[in-house]
Amino acid sequence: MSNRAAVTGGTGFVGAALIERLSAEGWSVSALARDPSKISARPGVNIVQGALDDERAIAALADGADVFFHLAGLTHARTRQEYREVNVTGAERAAHIAGEAGAAFVHASSMSARKPEVSPYAQSKRDSETALAAASRSNWIALRLPAIYGPRDKATLPYFKMIKAGFALEPKTPRPARASILYVDDAAGALIAAGRALQGAAVRDPCVLEVGDEEPHGRAWSEIGAILAEVFGKNIRPIRVPRPAIASYHSLLRSIEGVLGRAPSVREGQINEFFHADWVARDNLLSDACGWRPQTPLKEGFAKTVRWYQEHDLL
Repeated sequence: MSNRAAVTGGTGFVGAALIERLSAEGWSVSALARDPSKISARPGVNIVQGALDDERAIAALADGADVFFHLAGLTHARTRQEYREVNVTGAERAAHIAGEAGAAFVHASSMSARKPEVSPYAQSKRDSETALAAASRSNWIALRLPAIYGPRDKATLPYFKMIKAGFALEPKTPRPARASILYVDDAAGALIAAGRALQGAAVRDPCVLEVGDEEPHGRAWSEIGAILAEVFGKNIRPIRVPRPAIASYHSLLRSIEGVLGRAPSVREGQINEFFHADWVARDNLLSDACGWRPQTPLKEGFAKTVRWYQEHDLL
């Protein structure tokens, strides 16, 4: 079985981990990048300069690939149209070109696609899954990835700082909100497992699969905070925050960023995502489809992440 991979989104958090793991496993990798300097130089990695709206660049990327890993997308956008242009049209274009090149297609979706009504981002991820079918191809898997953490991730750094300070904020919901949470290298492994499943015909039909962690029932915020506090050797004070308090903060922050012309740090509808009670991977699991299992327990993954933050003077 040959091992040639095409990757979009390689400059992102998960994309960088995917390229690193593909390279370590002996794959020949081509990665799309608007700015090639943002992808770490690695033996066997070919950089194709371009973006998702550049069909020639995507065609060059897909040429000769056995598996096309599509991770590029927006998690924060100023408008719903931006989400659609990048997350939906971009996925459809990439899937079509990958199909023309004969490559299996692995699409990084999000667990939020399960509830598209919660936010424009969630809607765009659900629509991106639908777009794959519209691209008239039969050899694809969309993975609904859960919350992901690990070295290099700046998005979860504020939560780590908060726990280190002794506080654990969680949404005040009628029943404790629960979620799956996955170490970044395990997320990369899940993507590769999906690609191999398509290559080996372990998965024959197009499908959307959810990716869980090592805890089948997920974890409550209180559990997640307590495990991270153990890593820091801290006693924490849990604080259940009511929705109006978070809504007011998000609204103020978005207004300030809008006035200053900055990209939004809080996406529209993110509060709905935060207060949704169930982001646990339960149905159509990747692990059931191809036997993939996460390898990094939460405490071990947190310890590795803390160590990376500390080594880079972020904690």
